[in-house]
Amino acid sequence: MNEILKLLRRYRGGPDFNQTYTESYYLGEQFKLSFQLPVCNPPKPPRAKIVNYPLEQANWFEDNYRQIAHSKYIPLHEAYWYFWPLVQTPFRGEQGDLRLNLILGKLDPAQLPPKSAAELGQALLEQYNGYYNSPVVGKYALGSNTKIINEVEAHSARRATPFTEEEKQELISKKMRNRGYPKITEYEVFNFNQVEWVRYIELRVRDIKKQYVYACLLESGWYLMADFTLTPNMSDNTKPWYKDAEAAIEPMMQQIKLQKLEPLLASDM
Repeated sequence: MNEILKLLRRYRGGPDFNQTYTESYYLGEQFKLSFQLPVCNPPKPPRAKIVNYPLEQANWFEDNYRQIAHSKYIPLHEAYWYFWPLVQTPFRGEQGDLRLNLILGKLDPAQLPPKSAAELGQALLEQYNGYYNSPVVGKYALGSNTKIINEVEAHSARRATPFTEEEKQELISKKMRNRGYPKITEYEVFNFNQVEWVRYIELRVRDIKKQYVYACLLESGWYLMADFTLTPNMSDNTKPWYKDAEAAIEPMMQQIKLQKLEPLLASDM
């Protein structure tokens, strides 16, 4: 039956919902995160993990976060699923992969704390768009879009005949497609296991990645994020594996549960 299924799908690998594992984490004193996910494919080597995350501890995020581009985060868990062609041949690797990163994030304390998933979505989009369009250009891709505009303006100024406004906009648009960060204007709100999650999509042409970013509120500006990254390798987004990878995201979100813990009473301690 498995061989017939592979032939029908025209690929090997991907997430198998018949083979799953479960894990749990405590996010501060108020939240328990648990999930049941398909086993990583290829298998993930066992490793030690942190179970308790002290969200209430002063400056804990600032002292321990990692940063990739605009995202400052605390990693919780990573899972991945690779998709291979039916027939393995030399010099031909995976068609692509789906990767899930569960992370903790924290909004700037200067921002008004959001009170709903929709407000969180708006805050995250403002953070994303503001970072790449910042008038200040710096490390970690800060002001990347501004840098592109400045480069085109400088190029135009060096020419004996400067670009027209139309030519400048055309060149800016071309460079933005290659290495810029398109503005994100839309998000949706979903409900999984009685928890509201906001979702927006990051799409960058240059590295052919598509990210489905889900986030839900915790407390005091903290949020939990489930970041699904879909990356074609020796294939493209028109193939069956790609559509199946996209279709697997929502069932995985259905298996992510965030439980609000009851505070301990003095008599219980």
